[in-house]
Amino acid sequence: MANTKKTRAAARTALRAYVAAQGAAQANEPRAWQASDLITDLLLTFTPAQAAEILRRVERDNDADRNA
Repeated sequence: MANTKKTRAAARTALRAYVAAQGAAQANEPRAWQASDLITDLLLTFTPAQAAEILRRVERDNDADRNA
């Protein structure tokens, strides 16, 4: 998984757009909660099996990045 400045910037832009679409109440939540809500909504667009696989990949990628 590429962790370039561009992909991280794109992720931050997506989170800002999501929060803006949700309104003022969402904007007042901690950033981690905002991200969690975005990820949850995104995962709900997949089947449960696909969402589970995505979460396994995320955990594996996080572990690899931390151990690099």
